Amino acid sequence: MKKNLIYMLLTCLLFTMPACNDMDLFPQDQLGPDNFWKTELDIQSGIAGVYTKLKGGSMSWNRYGLDNITDNSYSWTTWSGIASIQSGSIEATTGGIISDNYKAGYEGIAACNNFMKNFPIAKENAKLSEEKANAYEAEVRFLRAFFYFELVRFYGDIPLYKEAITSVEASKVKQSPASEVYDFIYQDINFAVDNLPDIAYGSGHAVKGSAQALKARIALFQGDWKTVENITRELIQSGRYRLADTYQSIFIKREGQKDNPEIIFSITYLNPDYRHDAEMVYYYQNEIAPMDDLMKCYNENDERLKEWYVFTGIGEKTFINPFGEEASTEQAPLTGWILLKHMDKYKKETYTYTNYDFRTDNDVVILRYADVYLMYIEAMMEQGNGSTSDALAVKCMNEIRERAGLNSVTSVTRDELRLERRRELAFEGLRHFDLIRWKTAKEVMNSLVTPAGKCTFEDHMYVWPFPLSEMDVNPQLDQKPGYK
Repeated sequence: MKKNLIYMLLTCLLFTMPACNDMDLFPQDQLGPDNFWKTELDIQSGIAGVYTKLKGGSMSWNRYGLDNITDNSYSWTTWSGIASIQSGSIEATTGGIISDNYKAGYEGIAACNNFMKNFPIAKENAKLSEEKANAYEAEVRFLRAFFYFELVRFYGDIPLYKEAITSVEASKVKQSPASEVYDFIYQDINFAVDNLPDIAYGSGHAVKGSAQALKARIALFQGDWKTVENITRELIQSGRYRLADTYQSIFIKREGQKDNPEIIFSITYLNPDYRHDAEMVYYYQNEIAPMDDLMKCYNENDERLKEWYVFTGIGEKTFINPFGEEASTEQAPLTGWILLKHMDKYKKETYTYTNYDFRTDNDVVILRYADVYLMYIEAMMEQGNGSTSDALAVKCMNEIRERAGLNSVTSVTRDELRLERRRELAFEGLRHFDLIRWKTAKEVMNSLVTPAGKCTFEDHMYVWPFPLSEMDVNPQLDQKPGYK
């Protein structure tokens, strides 16, 4: 059975707690107002169902692999169409990540819209106070803003569903201009900022700081520098967050992810039921192989270079681990570099693992304080015509650099900011979007040579095409210019 947006939206229409199932389009045991949405526990279960949608497409651990479509890394596998996209072969028929991300984003939106449809009667049944009701609604609207932002960054103009759909025909709508999608995103994220609890992040549930950081990222993508400045400054001055003492503690649960002062929002996992394959796929199988183009960006004394990468040599898979012992991966990196950023490198027994032994419950960090610093610096730099000596911006840059073991600076230029973003945020799924919003993707990608050859990038590739499967079932969609 063909999987597509329309079927998925209808499947999610009446309930969110169970996962949507494309093969069961109209289940008979759906949870509606007659048998659910009676208590506060039902509301919490409904919200938990929405959070599960964060694990779809490249929103969760797969987002690390997005660097494989940039100048940061290369993947030997053809999995999910990544290699084709990096090389410049992007079509409506490419499939893989192009269709998976589209589907996953709208699954999340459908779950949010269904919750919002049922929430008025649910909060009345549960006799919630206005403050508590607003906080629950704010969580879901934060997530809906996140899902829509993920989609609009990739696809530009997209269908905008503000409410749960009630029929197949109602789902067949033309794409809305990206500007209208952003207006709707801002309605949701502003509500979230105003109504989420103003506490430190730590439970896996979005808080005010999560919404502020996401709003800053949205404004950053649009080049709204004043909004970025105001929000990030407020976050910095709140005192709720700080840079973590070690890099490992940010990305490895065993090393200190719980209550980590740098994490502002993450997608949570918990063994044995909720875990993922990041270590197996990106370390052991070397499906992210950092390229020299990135490695040359690091100073040889940079702690990030030492902590996050190891050089083996092209075609070699053996290296010396932190315990002074020889270790080996299953696949040899075709670039000569192995990525360790998301790998529990200081757990000795890790080096005896094979394949599925690597399944982990490390949380996937979506928003962290170092990025807030970098967003603030960029906002001040862009408002300063390409450089800034703003005291707070310089302080933020120096904290990042000092943790990396680099010398302090007295000002920041555009080139320095962009270099620091690339180094600090490598393999967190942000490089592609930086190249897109800076409008440098064409220049960067057309000068890139990977182990597979020279890459190409054309102007129309700044947005991805609608998947062909969606064009087939929704005749209202107009394919993006440049795609067939």
